[in-house]
Amino acid sequence: MSYRVAPTGAFWQGGVFCVPSEIAEKQLKFADGNQLKVLLLLLSKGGVADEAALSRQLGLSEDKVSECLEYWLEEGILVNDEEQPVSENTAEAADSNKSFETLPMPTLSPRDIVAMCSENAELADLLRSAEQILASSLSASMQSNLVNMVTYYGLPVPVVITLLEYYKKERDAGKSISTRNLQALAKDWANDGVDTLAQAAAKLQELESCEELWSEVIALCQLDFRKPTAVQKKMLLRWRKDFAKDMIFFACNTMKKYTEKEQQSLKVVDNILKEWQRKGFKTPEDVKAQPKAEEKKGNKLKSKPSFDIEEIQKRADLNDDYDI
Repeated sequence: MSYRVAPTGAFWQGGVFCVPSEIAEKQLKFADGNQLKVLLLLLSKGGVADEAALSRQLGLSEDKVSECLEYWLEEGILVNDEEQPVSENTAEAADSNKSFETLPMPTLSPRDIVAMCSENAELADLLRSAEQILASSLSASMQSNLVNMVTYYGLPVPVVITLLEYYKKERDAGKSISTRNLQALAKDWANDGVDTLAQAAAKLQELESCEELWSEVIALCQLDFRKPTAVQKKMLLRWRKDFAKDMIFFACNTMKKYTEKEQQSLKVVDNILKEWQRKGFKTPEDVKAQPKAEEKKGNKLKSKPSFDIEEIQKRADLNDDYDI
């Protein structure tokens, strides 16, 4: 049986708006329900709205809305109005002291790439290896990205090839990874000083560990996200560095116990872990053994504990030792 949208009806009276074909053809498979709701509402508002407005209309917490917007930002669907303007002279910008965080890769023309490869045999070998790994010819955009990973970010060619093999493996597994994601990884590795194959292997192991933890945390928290954003990945890696898994899972359960369903998010879990780190708690037993000053007779809490980020920030402003 086939279906079609009714050509007439009251629902048309509110007007229409455009949705990029990219969303329907590619993103539906990977984006979760909340991410699609946020994007559709944003598109209906002419593509401009803030977290507060979207939160009110969708009935989601601002934290959830923010996480959804981060996803579309990384996919290249959204842009951040607060980003620094880019210098028109990309060559001068690359030579400046500004960090990779505020400067995009220069865009290289096919003529630029041919000239650079003729002067640097390693770059030519990189592009040939990339075609073999991907089993296809490279687009001008991919060629520009790969050359820039070496000449702009300063990554050695073997490290770039390792990144490309990871990219191919993820795509073959049906995972949503774009050239933009590949570029973001290259930038992160460059900023972290990855310049050997051993360091690259350690980074890939870190990514796999992050993906495993992501699956466990999302299942435990009963959240809808299908893949983490770059910000969420860094958050998960920080959790693994500071806490054992049992402590992370205990924080997830604490969030579920004391936070209304509509307000639950990974940022709440992060706030809980930051609070426990500030207090020096290392295990669930440390948390359970804390003084019960907030409890009533009958061992019931007077009020639910708050892990609101704004409250934590206010307390941080009053206490220089407060770690946020």
